[in-house]
Amino acid sequence: MSKKNFPFADFTLALLFFLGIVTIGYLFPREAFFYNLSAIVLCFTIYWLLYQKVKNKLFTFKNVLAMAIGSRLILLFAVPSLSDDFYRFLFDGHLLIQGFNPYVQLPATWVQEQGLESGAYLYGLCEGMNSPNYFSVYPPMHQIFFGLAALSGESLIANLIVLRLVLIAFDLINIFLIYQLLQLWNLPKQRVLLYALNPLVILELTGNLHFEGMVLTGLLATVYFFEKQRIGKASGAWAWAVGIKLTPLMMGPILLRQAFKQRFAISFIALSALFIFLALGLLLINKSYLNFWQSLRLYSSSFEFNASIYYLIRWVSGFFMDYNPIVYVGPFLTVLAALLILALSFLFRLENAKDLAVGMVWIYLLYLLLQTVVHPWYLIPAFGLSVLTGNRVFLVWSGLVFLSYGAYQYKEVIESIYLLIVQYGLLFFTVILEAKRILAFKN
Repeated sequence: MSKKNFPFADFTLALLFFLGIVTIGYLFPREAFFYNLSAIVLCFTIYWLLYQKVKNKLFTFKNVLAMAIGSRLILLFAVPSLSDDFYRFLFDGHLLIQGFNPYVQLPATWVQEQGLESGAYLYGLCEGMNSPNYFSVYPPMHQIFFGLAALSGESLIANLIVLRLVLIAFDLINIFLIYQLLQLWNLPKQRVLLYALNPLVILELTGNLHFEGMVLTGLLATVYFFEKQRIGKASGAWAWAVGIKLTPLMMGPILLRQAFKQRFAISFIALSALFIFLALGLLLINKSYLNFWQSLRLYSSSFEFNASIYYLIRWVSGFFMDYNPIVYVGPFLTVLAALLILALSFLFRLENAKDLAVGMVWIYLLYLLLQTVVHPWYLIPAFGLSVLTGNRVFLVWSGLVFLSYGAYQYKEVIESIYLLIVQYGLLFFTVILEAKRILAFKN
């Protein structure tokens, strides 16, 4: 790397970016919110500066891409500090390789029944998780990778490294697919850096080991294969996304409409049904789907975190009710989201695969705004797709959503109304600006 391509000032920016990632990944616990917030603000500032430098040809594309890959690799040995979901991932994986069904075993009950035979390692995983008394809510495709990580033995670091390498590999596929689609649509190639170097993407996928990157892989591949008119592969890619996390099922109507436009509707329906059955079929064993569904229903009607519209409804209902209405409002918002998504899917202008990506981003936005729980990593599939469309809503939200970690700075999870107002106030302002931009473009 020559000094011309990587001058001292840019080297300093890169070093500070790595320092911010390392600080969050290795040094500060989730409770140290203001230290972590300072680091994330630093990372996002540098991220945007470097993107603008590449855009204005003041910094090379390859150097920033190398930074993006390097920032993932430096987290290889980190124990996730912002999320404890990995304990459940690994516990399910170890159950699986021992011949137990994670959908019919409650971790707390299993450890108690096994006693000393469960071993200190699995006991520790059970102690660390936040869901020892709930059946697993992770679909079978998740479980395959949990089991793969568990094959490395009863070593936390070894398990984490295996899982992390898998997730990094899929994230590199995402970068490749975004780059390919940008080229196909004659869009600026530097847009891929908006995803590749995004601190939220790096920290939540590589750092905290969430699988939304795999969901994005399936959705990007779906768009790519629709662009190439390869309906079988598009069906398989969508089924992959559904097999990792059920939420991509909401893309069914808009994908079906696109298949109709390309005259592949019957093939798409048949192949998608087959592939989704293969992806989720393991839930039929020992009626696992009953426990799986029970946990999903409990999640949607009992838990709340970083919500927007739901919190407004809850606040208004407080003037009329003396109890939390989530048991009614949660399912109602789910039904409302489904109806709005259905309407959008059939009313949205859909001429080609690029329009499909645009529609998928808006569907995700509708869905997330009507959820009772919005964890930061939930944004990543929509953000990855939005890079292809020029829609800046999820780019802005990817920076704002870190404010939700402020709820963990106390012994109990306590959300700050002020942080929620800042996050969603700026988000809705961005949505309005984006809507105005679209209307102005149409006129």
